[in-house]
Amino acid sequence: MELNKIIKEIGRGKNHARDIDRDTAFSLYTAMLAGEVADLELGAVLIALRIKGEGEEEMLGFYQAMQQQMMRLQAPAERPVPIVIPSYNGARRQGNLTPLLALLLSRIGFPVLVHGVSDDATRITSEAVFAELGVPASTHAAEAQARLDADQLVFMTIDHLCPPMATQLALRWRMGVRNSAHTLAKLATPFAERAALRIASVSHPEYVPRVGQFFQAIDAPALLLNGTEGEVYANPQRCPAINWIGGAEQQAEVWVERQPELALDLAESKSAADTARWINQVLQRERAVPQSLRLQLACCLRASGRSVSIDAGLEWLSQAGW
Repeated sequence: MELNKIIKEIGRGKNHARDIDRDTAFSLYTAMLAGEVADLELGAVLIALRIKGEGEEEMLGFYQAMQQQMMRLQAPAERPVPIVIPSYNGARRQGNLTPLLALLLSRIGFPVLVHGVSDDATRITSEAVFAELGVPASTHAAEAQARLDADQLVFMTIDHLCPPMATQLALRWRMGVRNSAHTLAKLATPFAERAALRIASVSHPEYVPRVGQFFQAIDAPALLLNGTEGEVYANPQRCPAINWIGGAEQQAEVWVERQPELALDLAESKSAADTARWINQVLQRERAVPQSLRLQLACCLRASGRSVSIDAGLEWLSQAGW
């Protein structure tokens, strides 16, 4: 693989750079994950992609390379479809409610796997909130599979789920900017493509069609929304539209329209301890589940076939006490 030719194609700047094809992207990212690209060339590739933006075929090639390095897990037999939740941004302004979404999904009967980063000095991670809630992090496949089979939520950091991706993500702190790994990690799954439902988020509404097309290209079901500070839970104060991507043969659909803004009494601070305390109050039914999260839960019920509509899903939740 002639890296200088690849860099020449992708490194011509925002207006003149050209995308590489899927096979070349697969070979390039495979080499990057294997540590076979020297630092100088690796930095050039990452910055070039940061400026140019990843093309559709490039993302598919990178994704294929990542998935070949991913831990593999099996969906528990005779259970609802597993739900995969990425958590790579954490909280900066308000409490991180990704753990609440995951725990509610687990409470209503879904196998749930949350994966994300372990350390971020600038934000409150889901790992920190889970620790306050007494939810341990799994560190190997057998442990994660056992928890799934025992109807227990699984949280695993990318360090264990896919160590080569953790290495790519960590380059952010050395280089000062994020790279393609931050987009790819949010798309990762340890299950077969159609064996799990992914909840995915984008930072800006205009990226929804692009990510939706990606899930259609890999023929994978997903719920897609404009996230909260990069996390996948629907903002309790400004619930965004929630989109259903059924796979290659289905058109994307808007299942939940953007909701009006609400005033809501959230945790006293964004700290892991305060966030966990607020989440526990919801789980103990001392506080109501935010309507935005109820809508997400209803979408998961509909996507799994456990309800026929969002309204039916909300009714199901009310009858279950949520």
